[in-house]
Amino acid sequence: MTGSADPEIVTLDQLEIEPDPAEVLRYLGYPADAHPDPRIEAQVHSTLRSSRGRLCPRGVYAIHPVLSRTRRRLELSGGAAFSGPVGEFLAAARRVAVFVATAGPEVVRMADEALRSNDTLGGLVFNALGSHVAEAVVHRIAADLRTRIEPGEGLTLPYSPGYCGIPLTQQREVFRLVNASGIGVELLPSLIMKPIKSVSGLFGIGPASDVTAVGNPCDHCALVDCNMRR
Repeated sequence: MTGSADPEIVTLDQLEIEPDPAEVLRYLGYPADAHPDPRIEAQVHSTLRSSRGRLCPRGVYAIHPVLSRTRRRLELSGGAAFSGPVGEFLAAARRVAVFVATAGPEVVRMADEALRSNDTLGGLVFNALGSHVAEAVVHRIAADLRTRIEPGEGLTLPYSPGYCGIPLTQQREVFRLVNASGIGVELLPSLIMKPIKSVSGLFGIGPASDVTAVGNPCDHCALVDCNMRR
């Protein structure tokens, strides 16, 4: 294990993300080979046009050394510890990037406005757009991390509290380790993030061969219909 050190903090601001209509449809529940009603597709394209220039995707991450690890516990510099399956998922990690990503508050406001005006379909599409953009920011964080890790190192999949058996209460640990307020995200007492179209979690960084050997835990999970399956 590595010793304690000041974390490397990176903020990704003013991101330009071009939403993908197919991804919005996926977040609405349509598989890749589906053929949605033309009215649904028209609403998706209309939503993307009306949201152009109004989204505010941002991300922040902090890289913390791993201080200790067991099969069911991971302790990072900064005094935070994560328990449960994350100890196995990040078994190859020597460092961990703790991140928060957000689509911003405007897409939430647009969804709420649509629903208040009884435009249920529009509200659903705006919500799907927000989920897609927040996840796209996570992919941007991963891409940025890959430019900063050492040759021979690899990056795990992201793991978020509330999924893969990681307790949602561990959101508090994430927010202890990264300055989410710097990108306008706060953790409410309910453990829900505001804006709600935000994602938090952990990327492990370790030897590429070891990261590959750990593999994808979704391959061993019985929840075959989970919409977070990767």
